[in-house]
Amino acid sequence: MRENLTADRDANAIRLRRQTFPGVFLLVEGSSDKVFYERFIEKISCQIIAISGKPSSKFKIISVLSILENSNFQGVLAIVDADFDHLESSATITPNLIRTDTHDLETMLLQSLALDKVMAEFGSEEKITKFRDIRTALLEAGMPIGYLLWISKLDGLNLTFNDLEFGKFIDKKT
Repeated sequence: MRENLTADRDANAIRLRRQTFPGVFLLVEGSSDKVFYERFIEKISCQIIAISGKPSSKFKIISVLSILENSNFQGVLAIVDADFDHLESSATITPNLIRTDTHDLETMLLQSLALDKVMAEFGSEEKITKFRDIRTALLEAGMPIGYLLWISKLDGLNLTFNDLEFGKFIDKKT
């Protein structure tokens, strides 16, 4: 049933919220992004709205944002994963749309100090110093899957990787 909810419905719900909230509406992709970004906003002046959709939450957010911008709705901002936008030139451009600096929130976290803190908390200092650069290892391990996803997108293959058993093709030691 939820997959039948349209961008127009989401845009109208935001318009209705304007009657009771004068601040900024921040649109994000799903509940996990909402939980992450809530740490960085002032709830008195900004409300985060998680939007999910098929085939893509990102495309639905861009549609909702476009509907609101076209009706001169003020005070809306959206954050979406860049996905492959940095590799392609077909990305939607609007001043109210922010893309992650890297592919997605998770890859941004890999480049942040958060990874260092997790490693310090849960990793063995001896193993960490013996191991090569953890960021490079993680990015190299993910690159084949990323390239397959990109090829799938470019060629309209609609491949999914949700049920992959990484242990079948990832060497746990390296």
